Amino acid sequence: MMSTIHCSLLTVGDSGYPLEPWLMTPLSTATTRQEMAYNSAHCKTRSIIERCFGVLKSRFRCLDKSGGTLLYSAEKTCKLVTATAVLHNYAISHQLNTTIDPAVVDRSTSIQPVTDTAQPAALTVTQLRQTIVQQF
Repeated sequence: MMSTIHCSLLTVGDSGYPLEPWLMTPLSTATTRQEMAYNSAHCKTRSIIERCFGVLKSRFRCLDKSGGTLLYSAEKTCKLVTATAVLHNYAISHQLNTTIDPAVVDRSTSIQPVTDTAQPAALTVTQLRQTIVQQF
């Protein structure tokens, strides 16, 4: 018996990641107008997120030293990223300017995960993505 997936928050990831109930990936072959619109929106959203990571890494160099490897436990890393995001937003709201290094931002947006030969996603996950695609 298959269970229905109920998810209120989704994350976007590139095609190097497997499709998961919480992680939407682009379609490998987009043929319909809706599928192409989904892939376009997915790409634009992911680009914004990658740029945000680059800005945070430029402003808070403690996030840029790892070269893509966690230097701390996953829990501590999550706390560090959350803290820097809060501090960044505080600085913006209080007009505390800083210099953002474009090289760090560009480097962050070019990082791609290693492509894995993951097992095919469950049919229900594929159906979830297809439901999202149909909204375009």
